Amino acid sequence: MAQMVKKKRRAERTDLWVHIFFILFGAICLIPFITVISASFSTEADLAEYGFSILPREWDFTAYAYLFENPSVIIKAYVVTIFITAVGTFLGVLFMSMVAYSISNRNFVLRKALNWYLFFPTLFSGGLTSSYIVNTRYLGLTDSIWALILPGLIGVFSVFMMRTFFQQIPDSLFEAAKMDGASEYMIYFKIAIPLSKPVLATVAFATALGKWNSWYSAMLYIRDPDKVPLQYLLQKMMKNIEYLLSEMEHVPGGVDLSQIPGENLRMAMLVVAIGPMMCFFPFFQKYFVKGMTIGSVKG
Repeated sequence: MAQMVKKKRRAERTDLWVHIFFILFGAICLIPFITVISASFSTEADLAEYGFSILPREWDFTAYAYLFENPSVIIKAYVVTIFITAVGTFLGVLFMSMVAYSISNRNFVLRKALNWYLFFPTLFSGGLTSSYIVNTRYLGLTDSIWALILPGLIGVFSVFMMRTFFQQIPDSLFEAAKMDGASEYMIYFKIAIPLSKPVLATVAFATALGKWNSWYSAMLYIRDPDKVPLQYLLQKMMKNIEYLLSEMEHVPGGVDLSQIPGENLRMAMLVVAIGPMMCFFPFFQKYFVKGMTIGSVKG
């Protein structure tokens, strides 16, 4: 009895130290993000002289004032980004899960051919020129919001991860549903999807993160300023500031460049860009690890 009590106390002490370690580790991981927020509220002069710190030496809102000088532009960019993230994530997860469910079915005749069809293009890249010609001349996506959604809608790695997850579901469930007269669509929506929440949440979060941070497609296809997503807008603003600073360096008479937002503006843009995704991540966290591990056990 005494040995059992000792083992229990030893296990409790071990758990305590493990919890302390991960609490400290988590706090250390938060330091870079806190530093970014602090830099966004610091003056450009303080950043140039003292560098980054946990707390700003002097609270300054110049970067945010410049960033939200014209709020309607930021709001429009936010609306566009939210739309392409929501629609792109929904359509991407739907189509990828459909493909994954099909190739996970061992009775599907074209299963091997479709697997090879998906895998083969991952060995090389078709190139920017060919994709640009297809999207503009044949699909007519120039200056269309769908140019930010449709290209790259299917991710092969995500399809294979979901396929592996679907293969973990016992075949007896599908067979029993077929014996009860269920169609493939009903089996997919009523059985496969509800049992695959971890991998679906994992793919959804990765897809949403990619759509939220996307700016390259906007640079290629979007000319209408009302259809510009947030990331591309922030990048254009940062480029304008850098150009302004480079030109003012050559102005005779001397100009105090420390009063013009630069590095603090970059940090403010980072806070504005990643803030919403940081709020959504906790809702996906409980599914994320399980989806990544179970979905990648077998090939």
